[in-house]
Amino acid sequence: MNKTRKGLLWKLRHSWWILLTFTFILNWVAFIYIGMKVKNKSWTKYGLIYAIPFFLSLISDSFIENKSVNTLWGGAFLVSGVISISHAFKIRKEFLTRLEASELAKKYADTMLIDQIESEYGLGSEIHSDRAVPATVSDRGPLTRQS
Repeated sequence: MNKTRKGLLWKLRHSWWILLTFTFILNWVAFIYIGMKVKNKSWTKYGLIYAIPFFLSLISDSFIENKSVNTLWGGAFLVSGVISISHAFKIRKEFLTRLEASELAKKYADTMLIDQIESEYGLGSEIHSDRAVPATVSDRGPLTRQS
């Protein structure tokens, strides 16, 4: 089961995109946003699919005089809006889990980079590498300000 270790406030703060689906006009933006946020191409594709009825209904209202075509695209626009709302609630847990994992991975990558730099230049309390300390690094102790 997908469970995040974050609290309720964190979950609510990162679920604001669901409100975009209730606007029906920006429902597709919500899916493009979450797809780009967690690097999931399928959600970005769904965003583009949900954008098609919006843009076609917009174009048909502006350029086509046939009322039945306008009604057809307007109905498709409303149906895609309702589907996108249910889709958003369905994928919310997976999005939060992926977001938490990507945040943890970023923190881990940052920590590993800091450890690597400290070990290469002998800046940490212990040397993590068997390589010799570069000659450009002073071994006189910590840097202090001299007046």
